[in-house]
Amino acid sequence: MIYIERTEVDLDKAPLVLWENKLLTGTVTATTEATDAQVENLLTDSTFDYWKPTTTSGTVTCNFPPSTAGSVVGIAAHDLGTQGATITIKWGTSTLATVSPTDDTTILVFFQQVNFGSLASDAFKLEITGATAAPSIGNLFLGTPLIFETGIVPSYTPLWMSESIELLQNTSLGGQFFQNRVVRKSAETSVNLNILERSEVESTSFQAFRNHYNSGKTFFWAAGPSVFDKDGAYARRTSGGELKPTFRNDGIFYQVSLQLEAYVG
Repeated sequence: MIYIERTEVDLDKAPLVLWENKLLTGTVTATTEATDAQVENLLTDSTFDYWKPTTTSGTVTCNFPPSTAGSVVGIAAHDLGTQGATITIKWGTSTLATVSPTDDTTILVFFQQVNFGSLASDAFKLEITGATAAPSIGNLFLGTPLIFETGIVPSYTPLWMSESIELLQNTSLGGQFFQNRVVRKSAETSVNLNILERSEVESTSFQAFRNHYNSGKTFFWAAGPSVFDKDGAYARRTSGGELKPTFRNDGIFYQVSLQLEAYVG
């Protein structure tokens, strides 16, 4: 689910990726962590390991080099909705956003951009409160998104409705149905972005994302936060889905396509 906890702007209708996790540049600590559920697990690409406090509340703090900007938090592979938890994002003692998830789907929270830093007064904090049992979080990102202002070319299937479910099917010799069992769940979709300026695609920031994407690393995707509030996903590229911009219109524009696989809990 996507939460915009600031004044909405027109660019909130555009697709984006949150890929550069600033938490990797800082020092991350937690007030409490269960055995084999250390806070460092938040910073891996994998979804099977997680941070879990020993009580129904806990705080993750990160101190950064000076002037580390952030405006979006991404949370994946969690059970915050199931446990009835509330998350509060802080800049020192100032509250930037407070949300209470109603389910365990991927979360993106947008707030007014601030510069986090090394002092307690400007540190990043994620507070978890109000849970009925100790919650867990598998993945946590903080950063500034890369926005594709030109939008998506139809047709596009949202990732939250792009499930691929492999079943272990059972049928008797007489044609009777037995109970099926889910073997594997995933979600995949193709995204064709509207033509992008050559200068944008060849820029340092876009090329840095392209390298991240092509290397199979994870990121958060949103098709248009203010329009498609359910279409936020923790994703990576599919096998064979490298990002290969193609010239259009005599070399003035590029056509760019993303082949996405999303985490399904």
